[in-house]
Amino acid sequence: MVKEAVRKLAFCMCLLGLAFPAQAGALSAPQQAYLALAQSGVARARRWWNPELGWYDARLGDRKRYPLATIWDSVPLFESLDAIAIASPNQANRGALAKFAAGAERYLNRGLRPVDGYSPYPGDREQDTETWFDDNGWWGTAFVEAYRATGDRRYLADARRALRYIATVGWDADGGGIWWNTGHPYRAGEALASGTLLAALLYQQTRSGFALAQATRFLGWANTTGFSQADQLYAGSSLDPTPIDYIESPLIYAQALLCRLTGRKTYCRRAQYLTATALRRFGTELDFAPQYDAIYLQWLLALYGLDGDAGLYRLAAANAGNAQIKAANSEGLDLLSWTGAPLPAEDAEPDMLRTQAATTSLFAWLAVYPPPPAS
Repeated sequence: MVKEAVRKLAFCMCLLGLAFPAQAGALSAPQQAYLALAQSGVARARRWWNPELGWYDARLGDRKRYPLATIWDSVPLFESLDAIAIASPNQANRGALAKFAAGAERYLNRGLRPVDGYSPYPGDREQDTETWFDDNGWWGTAFVEAYRATGDRRYLADARRALRYIATVGWDADGGGIWWNTGHPYRAGEALASGTLLAALLYQQTRSGFALAQATRFLGWANTTGFSQADQLYAGSSLDPTPIDYIESPLIYAQALLCRLTGRKTYCRRAQYLTATALRRFGTELDFAPQYDAIYLQWLLALYGLDGDAGLYRLAAANAGNAQIKAANSEGLDLLSWTGAPLPAEDAEPDMLRTQAATTSLFAWLAVYPPPPAS
């Protein structure tokens, strides 16, 4: 299946006039093909660039008073640049990532109390700015991956700020769990997933006792109150237990990683069970929305990189094959679902940067991981 997907991928690339990048070095042919698609996707994302404000718009041609991309809009592009620089760590790719990361630091709100954190819009500086804890988790994770790509410890400091904010302000001190935002409407699975993943990744890179303590605390709640016994997966929120794919894989990967790092075999056993359950639940042809499904597949690919489960790679490659053929609209922008259908308004507004960039991020992370030998 993977070989056929790669053959079609290479053929379509020839039609587009794309060539495998010379700088790819030891990358396999599939990795080179995915890298080229990712680089093309990043180039297309420049359509959203706002030269007057020096950052990306959330939507094409946005004329709102505050048109710039929020953290949630920008995360897939940040992750795409991370993965490209990890797969092909040349000066140009690292430079593009460093430039984006400098822009990403503009989201730091030093006015927040009692500690600073990342608010949704670049330049937010007010103490009462409504701020999302899952944003901080995803943003912090992207900074950790930027460190992985460049070795610049500045990005670890950026990531630690996000974790400190989640741990200090986001954690519900009364009942446990992580709030959705500073309005405290409910405890959110997205915030729990991104915060736990961030803590595990920071522990991997720094062996920080603080990071490990947060990962352990978050998982203690996730595996009890935050778990849907009926579904045998993590609950979407304290209001609705329905599992959501991009909540599951970060929590699964965090436990698989911590099992490797700490020797706690219960994490390994739980990660294995949850992986099988998630694969049955969400199936093979993902059609939630690219910004969600791309995160789900990103961390399943990371799990493949950790334990070598070829089925996880094949799942990502099959969905990338669908996306490469079906997601582009008449302008060549990846603004459709991976099945080729328009996205429902509740999943994605028209012409959004995050839709384009999410598909790009799937290609980019597939460039990082070599295909399994039997593929």
